[in-house]
Amino acid sequence: MDVLGVLLPLALGVAFSSVPIMVMLALLLSPRGRSVGIAYLLGYALGLAVVTVGFTAGLRAIPRDGEPLPDLVVGLGEILIGGVGVWFAIWAFRRGRRGRQDPGRPEVPGWLERVGRLRPVSAFLVGLVLNVRAKALVLATAAALALNAGELTPLGWAIDTAVYLAIGLSTVAAPVVVVWRSGERARPALERAHAWVARNSYVVTSVVVVTVAVVLIGDGISRL
Repeated sequence: MDVLGVLLPLALGVAFSSVPIMVMLALLLSPRGRSVGIAYLLGYALGLAVVTVGFTAGLRAIPRDGEPLPDLVVGLGEILIGGVGVWFAIWAFRRGRRGRQDPGRPEVPGWLERVGRLRPVSAFLVGLVLNVRAKALVLATAAALALNAGELTPLGWAIDTAVYLAIGLSTVAAPVVVVWRSGERARPALERAHAWVARNSYVVTSVVVVTVAVVLIGDGISRL
C-alpha cells in the first residue's frame, strides 16, 4: 500500500475524533462563538501540524544512511499501533455503552459545558493541548511511520502531509465556515449536531478506530 493509502484512513481517524468536534460545537454555541471558534481552530491546526511534522522529523533523524525506514520496523510498528487501536475501540465502546445505561449521567458532560465559557486565548490553548491526547499521539505516530516508509521527495512529503492535515482538520473547520456564512441561522443545526455527537461519540470513535486499526494491521503484515 502506498503512503497516501495508509495516510487517508489515519486522517479520517483524526477528522472523526469526537472530542475536538464537541469542543468546537460548544465554543460556537457560546456568546463569543465566532472569536473563540477561530482561536480554537488556529490552536488545533497548529498543534496538529507541529505534532505530525515533529514526529515525522524525529523518525527521519534516526541514522540510516538516507534510506527509508526498513519495512520490518514499519510493519511491526503498524501492527503494534493497530493492536492498541483495537483495544482502545473495545474499551471506548464498552465505557460509552455503560454510560448510556446510567440514568443519572447527564446527556452533556460537565466539562463540555465549561468549555463554552472560554475566552479566545484559552480556546487557542485548548486546541493546542488536544493534540497531545493519547489517541492523537498514536495517530501521529502512525502517520509519521507512513511518511517515513517510502522514498518520498520533499515535494511528495509536503503534499502527503498537507492532504493528511487538511482532511484531519476538515470536521473542526467546517462548523466555523458554516457559522461565518450563516450566522445565527446556523444555531439550530449546531445544537442538533452537538447533541448527536455527545450521545453517539463512543460509537463513532469505536468504528473509526477499528477501521484505522485494521488498515494498519493489514499494511503492517504486508511489510513483514
